Amino acid sequence: MAACPGSGDVGEDGYVTIDGEIDIGQSADRPREKYGHRCREATVLAVRAFLDLFDAAVTGDTIAVETVRRIANAVMTAEGALSHYYDLHADGCAAFFEMAKAERKRIDYFGRVIAEPLVGLLNNPTSGVQRKNLPHFFLAVRMTLGDELYTEYRDRCIRLANDLRGGSNLLLWPDFFADRRSLDILEQVQVAMAQSFRQFAPRKAWFLAVMNADLASVSQGNVPEAPQESDKGIEYAFGEEDFVRLFLAFFARARPERYSGDRRSAFVTKFAADPEAIFGPLLAELKPEK
Repeated sequence: MAACPGSGDVGEDGYVTIDGEIDIGQSADRPREKYGHRCREATVLAVRAFLDLFDAAVTGDTIAVETVRRIANAVMTAEGALSHYYDLHADGCAAFFEMAKAERKRIDYFGRVIAEPLVGLLNNPTSGVQRKNLPHFFLAVRMTLGDELYTEYRDRCIRLANDLRGGSNLLLWPDFFADRRSLDILEQVQVAMAQSFRQFAPRKAWFLAVMNADLASVSQGNVPEAPQESDKGIEYAFGEEDFVRLFLAFFARARPERYSGDRRSAFVTKFAADPEAIFGPLLAELKPEK
């Protein structure tokens, strides 16, 4: 498995967050967002108010220009209900554009797919699994998959995100995570990770080395090495219990008892093995050392 640059969006502090809080602008992989409809809504309401007043003022087929100006000024300087609406709409626009700004930063869709099972841990300050660990986890996944497969999954996630954008061009994350295409990508990563841990002890040691590696040195092409037998007592910042918690969370939906009916049949068809054969050995190993 070849080394590769750290995946995900790395900020000035060297961390990647699940919320993708790094502003890297527009991506060539996604359409440029257009949010003018929000401003159009306020304009439409003002024009409708103008037309209503205009209709009320017309007698016959003509209307004095001065009357038109008076109506227009009344709409533009309106108080009362119309003014209140403008205030509310401005608040709504501000909130919307903040959402749009955040959305533009969240372009590591594949990273979000594989980090989503970890949200419970990431939101628990006592779990031992922190957002600063995500770049290392992303790197371990990428090194396990290889660049070609990693790129395929990344591109599929980009296409999925673009497919799911509504008229507002904002992506609804619950829909993204629940989409069968997103779940399928996550499952394929889970299978690849589980199969890579067939030799559990050396693979776990390698994973811990990656999780504690200096990402800057890894990105230069230095693959973290698993500790030798004589180094078994090495103490890591991200340790054995953290590893177990992370993997139990990552594979929670992949536990064999979660597979039944059509989901089990589809899994066997896709991977030519049942969930017990693929996930069982790894899950049996996931216990802290005494």
